[in-house]
Amino acid sequence: MITYSDLITLLMIFFVIMYAMSKVDVAKFMTLTQSLAAALHNEQKIPLKDLGSTGLVVPANPTNQGDKTQHPIPPTSATKTQNDKALDNLFNQVKSYIATHNLNGNVTIVNQQRGVQITLRDVVLFNTGQATVLPQAQKLLQGLVPFFQSLNNPIVIEGYTDNVPINTPQFPSNWELSSARAINVVRFLVSQGISPPRLSGVGYGQYHPVVPNTSAANRAINRRINIVILRTAQNTQPVKATGNSVGSSGGAVGNPSVNTAG
Repeated sequence: MITYSDLITLLMIFFVIMYAMSKVDVAKFMTLTQSLAAALHNEQKIPLKDLGSTGLVVPANPTNQGDKTQHPIPPTSATKTQNDKALDNLFNQVKSYIATHNLNGNVTIVNQQRGVQITLRDVVLFNTGQATVLPQAQKLLQGLVPFFQSLNNPIVIEGYTDNVPINTPQFPSNWELSSARAINVVRFLVSQGISPPRLSGVGYGQYHPVVPNTSAANRAINRRINIVILRTAQNTQPVKATGNSVGSSGGAVGNPSVNTAG
């Protein structure tokens, strides 16, 4: 019975260890590995008392020509928060700018997972059914340009409309109207010195309302332009955006990337 109990205990410990090993957190493991390497490989060895230059731990053989594959190390919290802190600082600065200039009624800002999103109502940017940026809107955008220039993150301009149909020679549908509005904002930012490769414009038409189009007030909320300062290497598509996209892209001034999406 003692032998049997000992065997059962060993089997239980074995399966506990197997379960624990199956739940390794790669990011934490790599962080631990780097910390141990920095602590234990100081000058390639750790001298022990009364052992001269003998080291407790030495690095692997530098002449080893085994696996040469460069395995990417998951970003640590320190590297991730460096960009996050810059965006948080930008968010606070723009939020203060909006409050100081009494723009809260027409401009809002939120700090999202994909980046800092500045939303402008269409009434401060365009005339009804038009895509030309108004003079007062140009002054508003000029005030935001220094904030955009403080970072190198990509910026996407998103155009949205309400569900009221439009059918003119210039804008056969709300897709064309929302896209034209977005790209005109892009072109204005380029004219103010924002690097064209950082910019892209996309039109979502009437298909992504933030509130139901059941009243004039709600439709006014849905007619908007979003300026999103993205976190590095983030996708330009909204989280819940669906549908096909068709577009062309380019890096030269006057030909920033443009997409239409439904």
